[in-house]
Amino acid sequence: MTGVSRQGDCSQILSHKIYAYLCRMFSKTFGYAIRAVAYVSKHGTNGNRVGLLEISNALEIPHHFLGKVMQDLVRHGILDSAKGPHGGFFANAQTIDVLLTDILKITDGSLVFEQCVLGIHRCNAARPCVMHHEFAACKNAMVQALSSKTIGNILEEMEDGKVFIV
Repeated sequence: MTGVSRQGDCSQILSHKIYAYLCRMFSKTFGYAIRAVAYVSKHGTNGNRVGLLEISNALEIPHHFLGKVMQDLVRHGILDSAKGPHGGFFANAQTIDVLLTDILKITDGSLVFEQCVLGIHRCNAARPCVMHHEFAACKNAMVQALSSKTIGNILEEMEDGKVFIV
């Protein structure tokens, strides 16, 4: 009889749980916002403006939903916009220095990393849930990754062909 050790089973299950948690940790809004800011930062510079439908079509994002996301990004100073026949969205002087955590706070709120993975309201280091310690390291790594990456970093990686937004 062949099989995987009980310990192996647990680590595989845990890795799947971590993956599932990370997949739902961030909203579609967050993903759309990062992709849209990167697109506008690449195409909306030097006086060029990018229209909502162009962004929506290029990134395959529903334009009605994207419109609301773009309004929030402009309202928070991540991007700028102009109305009229030659209007659209464009990057401002601060756009390339925007951290991914800044965008996450706008789209998903600042509590995304503070919530218990099991939804227990009183879960914390002093009173941990059954999964608290396993996910704490994962959450800390994600915070570190998002707080050290800027839109400028993404643009560089796009130019080098290391990452894609479509």
